[in-house]
Amino acid sequence: MKVCTAMLRYHLGQVTLTYFVDHSEMPEDLGELDSYIETMRYGAQASGDLPWLLLGLRQLLHDPSVDLAAYGGGVFPLGDGDMRDIIIRVLNRLDARRGISAPDVPVQLESMGGELWRTYRDS
Repeated sequence: MKVCTAMLRYHLGQVTLTYFVDHSEMPEDLGELDSYIETMRYGAQASGDLPWLLLGLRQLLHDPSVDLAAYGGGVFPLGDGDMRDIIIRVLNRLDARRGISAPDVPVQLESMGGELWRTYRDS
């Protein structure tokens, strides 16, 4: 199963980009991100991406070859550890039952344009 890396970056950006507009460091309490995570949820639900987002985020956590810092949005220099913490918080908020478990199916993270992604996702 393929998951679009641009889609993952877009939805993660709803947390990282918007939070770091008004903040200059990682929050001590990741609960400060919860309202941004809820915005992410609504956006992902509205676009039809939510199941794919959860699958892709789990793949990011469980694939040691992934550069998690590359998914930070670029506004604030987030390292792999910071992004891992954020992704864990997102997964625990959006799907507490499954949390950070590995994906149920093999996932291939793939770079593809928006139209190609929507066609693949909706097929």
